[in-house]
Amino acid sequence: MKKVICGLGMLLGLAVQGVAGAATDDLKPFPAAKAGQQRFVIRLPEVDKPDEHRLELIVGKTLQVDCNRHMMGGTVTTKTAQGWGFDYFVVGPVGGGASTMMACPPDMPKREEFVRANLRTPHGRAEAGLLRYNPKIPVVVFVPDGVELRYRVWRADSAMATAGRE
Repeated sequence: MKKVICGLGMLLGLAVQGVAGAATDDLKPFPAAKAGQQRFVIRLPEVDKPDEHRLELIVGKTLQVDCNRHMMGGTVTTKTAQGWGFDYFVVGPVGGGASTMMACPPDMPKREEFVRANLRTPHGRAEAGLLRYNPKIPVVVFVPDGVELRYRVWRADSAMATAGRE
């Protein structure tokens, strides 16, 4: 299914809040952040056809990089709030930075860039990263201190194609 990113206007209206944000009753089922963690909350707005939307969680760090492609690794675990049945996500250690090893031009300065972590489940399976879009409950994500959480909202293309048999 072909997907396109929702307009910037919609993304600007979405809010990622840390623990310092207004604590409301909708966070009651979820635990507080432990030492060394940050709790982020994403509240999604109501949309037409939420089944045609997905939420992508993007975890990483802003680092000084050279001309090479940089990457990191990490784990993500889905947990369930006991007695409530709501899922939340815990990102494990993020690190193990690697990069391509091209020789950069000597006069090329380093630059700041958000380096994304390729998240896997604790069992080593690659995490799809696209979550069901549900504006009724907040998306709660715990990440290690010093790690950033970003996100995108994806929307399915309204046109569908028919697969051919061969």
